[in-house]
Amino acid sequence: MIYKILMTGGSGLLGSEIRKLDSTIISPTRRELDITSLKSIEKAIKKYKPDVILHLAAANKPPKHETDPVPGLTVNIIGTANICLACYKSSVKLIYTSTDYVYSGAGPHKEEAGLLPPSKFAWSKLGGECAVQMLKKFLILRLDFGPSPFPWGKVYKNQFVSKLYTKEMAPLVLKVVKSKATGVMNLGGQRISLEEYARETRPDIESIPKPDWVPQDSSLDITKMKKELKL
Repeated sequence: MIYKILMTGGSGLLGSEIRKLDSTIISPTRRELDITSLKSIEKAIKKYKPDVILHLAAANKPPKHETDPVPGLTVNIIGTANICLACYKSSVKLIYTSTDYVYSGAGPHKEEAGLLPPSKFAWSKLGGECAVQMLKKFLILRLDFGPSPFPWGKVYKNQFVSKLYTKEMAPLVLKVVKSKATGVMNLGGQRISLEEYARETRPDIESIPKPDWVPQDSSLDITKMKKELKL
């Protein structure tokens, strides 16, 4: 089945990579589709008539959320709630990209695990998840990705992830968007230390202690992903 996909956040790191893979995806600019405005979202849905909305737009700088709650509240929570309202009114399926940072404790984490995020960023993304769970047609993707090469000169010690580089994550997201998957799904790679991941592209990187707001182990159980995507 061919879906008409409308994507928010198309100018971001992941959105830009997805657009390279599928030129048919509708990706309005922020001026045309402002997620903090319900009217703006409804206008875009009326214009493009999508079957699916892939919601990538977010305030994605975790350290800043610890001192300033405004981006998390206005963009990640209220903005996502606006998207949910518009999808509900238009009977459009919503696919929401959340974060692996909602998990705490030892991984790999299954989708049904209890959640107690250690950071305000993760709470803001979980707030978005709560709104999405009110819908009938939805898929929540918990994932982590980053650019290649690893963009920072330092990395946290003893942090474990299932992080992928953006070029690896983009085709997975696109494949799941075009699938019939619903509910919650982890999306990522095998469990790996962030140090090992970073040294794939930055062999000389420096290791530093992890701050309290960063989960020690946000690695993912990807059994559902492999089954749904036939990997």
